[in-house]
Amino acid sequence: MNKTLVLTAICADRPGLVQMLSEVIYTHDASWEESSMAHLCGQFAGILTVNVDESLIPALEKDLRELSKHGMAVTLNESVDAPEADNQHTIWLDLTCHDKPGIMREVSNVFVAQHVSVQSLDTEVVSASMSGGEMFVAGAQLLVSKDFDMDNLQQALEGLSDDLMVDLALADEE
Repeated sequence: MNKTLVLTAICADRPGLVQMLSEVIYTHDASWEESSMAHLCGQFAGILTVNVDESLIPALEKDLRELSKHGMAVTLNESVDAPEADNQHTIWLDLTCHDKPGIMREVSNVFVAQHVSVQSLDTEVVSASMSGGEMFVAGAQLLVSKDFDMDNLQQALEGLSDDLMVDLALADEE
């Protein structure tokens, strides 16, 4: 029986890291499925799903942990069943405001209060061309119930700061 594993990998960025991971995965007849990789502050960070025969998981896990000899920390977790998609919507969020400590904490507190699940999140701090200050910019894919009130989310997020701009859209309306 096959299982899906979620792997995370992090180490100092250099050429060949994806090849090292893919070689170990291939050696154990596993299939590399979804992945997201990034370079952040000189580090390579990746998350991916791997489909593998359950009997091969111990050997795969051992060989992935051996990558620590090359400076790569790898963790493995077994996948869990996703919530029932029939009762949920995906919404897109774009958020921009002046950067300040704690902004992501405030935003995530709103998500918790509104029962919003973060499916993906990309953030960055960019230079504001007019003011010369720094702007916090976030883009997210969120999962919410079908009866979710997007206006309440918009108001709650905009209430965090006078300069916070929020754009929300249902994914299937784009």
